[in-house]
Amino acid sequence: MKIRPKIKLFGYSTLIYGMANLLTKLAVITLVPLYTTYLSVHEVGLIVFLEMVELFVVTIIPIGCINAMWRFLPEEKGHNKNKIIISAFTVIMVSGLVITFLLLFFQNNISLFFGIPNDNNLLFFVFVSCFLQSMSHFIYSLMQYKNQSVFYLILSLAQFLSLVGLTIYLIVYSGTGIIGIYYAKVAVFLTSSICIFFILIKNAPVLPSFKFIKKILIFGVPMIPMILLMPVLNVSDRYFLKLFTSIEEIGRYGIAYKFGMLINMFLVIPISRSWGPQMFQVGKSEEENKKIHQDLTFYYSYVGWFIIVGLSFFSDTIISIVANKEYLTVAWLIPWISLAYFVGGFKIFFLASASLTDRTDLLVKTGLLAIITNIVLNYFLIKNYGVEGAVLSTILSNFILILLLLNFTKSVNQFSWPMKKIVHGAIIACFIIILFKTFQEFAIDYTFVVKWILLMMFPILSLFTKLIGEKEINGVKYLWHFIFRKL
Repeated sequence: MKIRPKIKLFGYSTLIYGMANLLTKLAVITLVPLYTTYLSVHEVGLIVFLEMVELFVVTIIPIGCINAMWRFLPEEKGHNKNKIIISAFTVIMVSGLVITFLLLFFQNNISLFFGIPNDNNLLFFVFVSCFLQSMSHFIYSLMQYKNQSVFYLILSLAQFLSLVGLTIYLIVYSGTGIIGIYYAKVAVFLTSSICIFFILIKNAPVLPSFKFIKKILIFGVPMIPMILLMPVLNVSDRYFLKLFTSIEEIGRYGIAYKFGMLINMFLVIPISRSWGPQMFQVGKSEEENKKIHQDLTFYYSYVGWFIIVGLSFFSDTIISIVANKEYLTVAWLIPWISLAYFVGGFKIFFLASASLTDRTDLLVKTGLLAIITNIVLNYFLIKNYGVEGAVLSTILSNFILILLLLNFTKSVNQFSWPMKKIVHGAIIACFIIILFKTFQEFAIDYTFVVKWILLMMFPILSLFTKLIGEKEINGVKYLWHFIFRKL
């Protein structure tokens, strides 16, 4: 059986976006040794906390306009497409300016509330960098829709090199400390934003349309709870850790979190960036697209389980390579954090059901319930169990989110789900991890090679139990040859 053409396209796009996202996130990973060497655990903790603030601000500025742009672009032709693009950009820019102004106006109050030192106007540069990042993300989203994955990769490479290079210079050679990180971000994203402005003016020389602005806002604004959902689920724990533990504990937890997010880097975000804009273009044809949706969901789950198994084996190795021994105590958190991100990533496919039927009201209900649940869980679990409670809260919140989405999307009934295959993959993954941990209890010394051999048991058992077969093998072969030809 052959892989469907759409799946082949998604596979290629996902791989390219994965490489691009890897470069973007690699900046974070690359800088970890720098942080742990030149900054104290307290300062690393402060960076982790500021990243939480950044994520919230960058997430809320677009107010759902990017999803709205993806939703309406396939329905329009010619000049109207450009009007939608410019209208969406205008809304995001105005929203960004208003939110940034309010944050800057109240920066002293924010500093006192969160206990963040505002030395050298640190928060000023944090908030300005958030605004500029939002502008930069817009052009990346546009490239996703136009399937300009190679150009996307080139821009990501340029951004990665400049951000890492400038940060290293400012911290190591100029001794600027934490503020140097945000000097670098402002410089890099300001350059990107200027380029974006001229690209838009050149390629879409039209004025924004009030009709499309209204249309975009009606669709996009109700999605804000769902858009805010993942930042809340993934970083709100840091606020409660700061409340009930210490900034140093956040620092150690944050380092583990960065590597737990590897699954986000390699899988969740690339799939989202490939599938997100495309689902509105393929989602109107019934039977074929249901099969496409099933295939994509299964392949996502399969790769996800494989990554989790790998991180279960190599988490301590990763930490020992990029950070000092002080951070080894949190290496065990990495696969659990990955599991949380992996489970939460299924929302990509649930969103398709609600978005394609314009049932964004379902997303509002789901988002609000999940946010409330996460905050309550964080409060009680972190208060009583500290870091362990933070991880447990994140995992439980993401599981509850998916159950809520399953419940709400039943009323839409747009797609069916390959639940048997997903569970099948989970059983194989759990079996291998339990086997590994059992042998570990008997003090068996696992070398790097032995760990790789154990990891390869996952695809071997998958073939043996017929979870994957000829179709998947042919798909991998096709993808390999396709990429080779492109290169």
